[in-house]
Amino acid sequence: MDGLAQKLAKEAGMVTSPATAQSANDLNGLDPREVLDIRFFLRPEELDEASAVRKGTSNAGGNEPLRYLICGMGALIAGFMPYLTGTNWAALWQRQPGPAIFWTGLLILNVYVLLGQPGMKKLNHLANRLDVERRICVSQRGVDITHGQMQQRKSWNDFSFYQETPTIFLLQTSGPSFWTLPKRAIPAGREDQLQTLLKAKLQRR
Repeated sequence: MDGLAQKLAKEAGMVTSPATAQSANDLNGLDPREVLDIRFFLRPEELDEASAVRKGTSNAGGNEPLRYLICGMGALIAGFMPYLTGTNWAALWQRQPGPAIFWTGLLILNVYVLLGQPGMKKLNHLANRLDVERRICVSQRGVDITHGQMQQRKSWNDFSFYQETPTIFLLQTSGPSFWTLPKRAIPAGREDQLQTLLKAKLQRR
């Protein structure tokens, strides 16, 4: 990595190192028995499950019906806007292409949400790079994450809460992102240790 890229990576809170150097999430003198070193390729169904769990938490306050109501009203307003202003779609496109593009875009966006955002799941799979191995080290110190060339060291204060299902743990950051830990990838006999650590450090939802 050249000097400029390395500088930008440091400013973004990411640590990079040559392949021959120690990983940014090495144990740094910690007792290996106190660190859960989890390496895995995240499966599509695990990402889908985590996204559904996270979405369920976001909608726990009953926002889902309100969102559909707003989008439905938005689609109706956008669809009928030319007629509400005394014209029609053909005339609007011919005489005022700017407003026509705006109202068409708004109509498409609202209909897309009402239809359940088709194609979003596949896009989510591509954006999360499921073909790249993840390494997540969990300890009293925090959570060290390696995903391809991306490496981050997060303290427990960087996370808001965790969630658990029969197959995954979900670690929610203070922002919109979250990290998924499949239980199948946890070293044998250490799931209880991870669960105890998460309960001590984060609120469960």
